[in-house]
Amino acid sequence: MSFSESQIKVQDIVHLGIVAGIIDEMSLVDLFNQLLGTHPQ
Repeated sequence: MSFSESQIKVQDIVHLGIVAGIIDEMSLVDLFNQLLGTHPQ
């Protein structure tokens, strides 16, 4: 099977995307917001 350049899409997924996905899955932002509170602004 051959592909032309217009059919190929390359994306650079660095480690920060993986870390952000894990943080999101663990709901760490919500946990920190509950423990520390949020700023009114």
